[in-house]
Amino acid sequence: MISRFTTTLFCAVAPLALSAQSVELRSPDAFINVRGEIVGFNGVMVQVETTVGRVAVPASEVICYGNGCFEALASNDFGLTAEAFQDVVGDAGPVVAGAVDSLSVGFASRSYGTLHRTIAGAYAVTNSGNTRVELTSVGELRLEDQTTGDTAALSVSSSDEVADIRVDTVSLNGTAGRVYNTAFAWATGTDLSHQMLGLKSFSVVVAPNAGITALSMNDLARIFAGEVTNWSQIGGADIGVLPLQLPPNSEAGSAFQQLVMEPAGLQVSGSVLTMSDEAGVSGSIGQFPGSVGVVTTASADQAFVVDVAGSCGIAIAPTPFNIISGDYALVRPIMATYNTAPNTALPAEVFDFAAGDVAQGLVESEGFINYSALMMNSTDKNARISGLLGAELDDVQRAAAAEMFQALFDADRLSPTMTGGPASGPEGAWNRAMLIDLIDFLQEPGNEGREIIFAGFGQSANGNAAAITASQEAAASFAALLSDVAADTIAQNNYTVASYGFGNVSPATCIDGQVAGSEYTRIEVWIR
Repeated sequence: MISRFTTTLFCAVAPLALSAQSVELRSPDAFINVRGEIVGFNGVMVQVETTVGRVAVPASEVICYGNGCFEALASNDFGLTAEAFQDVVGDAGPVVAGAVDSLSVGFASRSYGTLHRTIAGAYAVTNSGNTRVELTSVGELRLEDQTTGDTAALSVSSSDEVADIRVDTVSLNGTAGRVYNTAFAWATGTDLSHQMLGLKSFSVVVAPNAGITALSMNDLARIFAGEVTNWSQIGGADIGVLPLQLPPNSEAGSAFQQLVMEPAGLQVSGSVLTMSDEAGVSGSIGQFPGSVGVVTTASADQAFVVDVAGSCGIAIAPTPFNIISGDYALVRPIMATYNTAPNTALPAEVFDFAAGDVAQGLVESEGFINYSALMMNSTDKNARISGLLGAELDDVQRAAAAEMFQALFDADRLSPTMTGGPASGPEGAWNRAMLIDLIDFLQEPGNEGREIIFAGFGQSANGNAAAITASQEAAASFAALLSDVAADTIAQNNYTVASYGFGNVSPATCIDGQVAGSEYTRIEVWIR
C-alpha cells in the first residue's frame, strides 16, 4: 500500500537465516523489524548482525522472537536481560493463520520477465517492515505478513496468456471503463486491476527533406494507413511519404499498433515497407527522401526526431521530463494486470516497490526508463509562465491566468503528473506510481519547509468556468490525499500543501482521459 512509502524505515534487512541463534526484533507497530544475531547491548540499544551489516535497535521498543532470544540472554557477556525488551517470545509462540495467495506471473516479452526478476530480487534483498520475504532458486517470491499471517507466493508462469498476473505494455490512450471513483480508491486500496512496473517511450523520426518539425498522432496514423501519401498534404514539402515499420509481431511494432493505429481506428497499409530492426529504420531515415518511422526513444537519432501532438494540437518533444510526466504522447507504461484478484495485500506491496527510487534505479540498467521524480528545467518552466502574459483569453480565463502567474511564478514543476477524477485501471496504476515517486522525492533532504502545490488543469463540455471548477476540485482532492497518506513526511519536513485549478489556461499537454464523461482533469505537482 502507499502507506508503506510514507515513513522513513528504521533499517533494512534481508530475510535470511543467519545462524542457530537468529532472532527477530519487532515493534508492535511493525515500524521496526530486524532479523539476525544479537551481538551486543549498551544498556539501551541492542546490536544485531544482519545480512546487510550491523544495525542497532532500541531494546525497550521491541519484542524478541525466537529461541535464539533465550540463548542470547543465557550466554551473553554484555549485560542483556529479558527485562530490557518489551517481551520475549520463543518459537513455540502462537501462529496466526491468514489469507493465502498463490499467483503466477506471465510476461508478454522476455524483457518484461527481466524487469520483474530485477524488481523481485531487489525487493527480497532490501525489504524492510513487517513482511518476511524469500526469493527461491526457481524465481518464486514467497511473502509472509507477520502481523496478519497472510502469505503469498508469486511464481513465474510458462504462459503469459493463462497467468494470474500478466506483465505487458498498457495504453493510456483511447477509452476504458471506470475502476476508481476517487483518488483515495487507487491510492489506499489493495483491490487493484493494474500496477505500474516500468516505462518505455517511442520517437518519430522523419527525413529532413520532408519539411516537418511536428506530427499529430492522427496524421501519423493516416500516414501508415496510406491516407497521406505526400508531405504537402499535412503542411510539409511536396515530396512523397515513405513510411517504414518494424515487424508487427515485434515488441516495438506491437506497441506502435496499440499506441497509434488502434486509437485512430485505422490499420497499417499493406504497402508499408517493413524493416527487420530499429537500426534499419533509423539508418534509412537519413538515406531515403520523405521517409518516416517510429522507434524506441533510446534508439532514435536525435537529428531526425520530430515533436508529437495529441488530440489538442500541442506539440511535445520527447525529453526525459516530458516522457516521465506523461506530457509526451508516445509513452508506453509497462504494467502488471491482475487477471485473478489477490486475497492479500502482499502482491500490491511488491509492485508498489517497483515504483520507488531503488527499483527504478536498477531497472534503468536493463534498458527501461527511470521514471523517478525530476524537476523541469527553468527555461521550459519560464517559457510557459511567460506565455500567460500574451495569451488570448476570455474574462473567466484571464482571472485564472493571473492566479496561475502569481502562484507558479517562483515555483518549480516536478514530473509526477496524474489524472484527476474517476480513473480507469491503467490510469489508477499510473497515478499510484506517480504518488510513490512524489513521496520518495519529498523524503529527500534539501526541500524542507517548502510548499507543495497541486495545480489542476481541465476541460469541460460545459465551458471554461466549469473546467476551472472541475480542476480546482480535482487539485484539492489530491492535496487532501497527500496530506493523508504522507502525513509523517509532511510534518517531519515542515511542508505545506496548497491546491489551485486553472481550467484550460496554458495546459502543458492535451487533457484527455480514458473514462467517458463531460470533464477531464490533469494534476501537476509544483514546489516552491
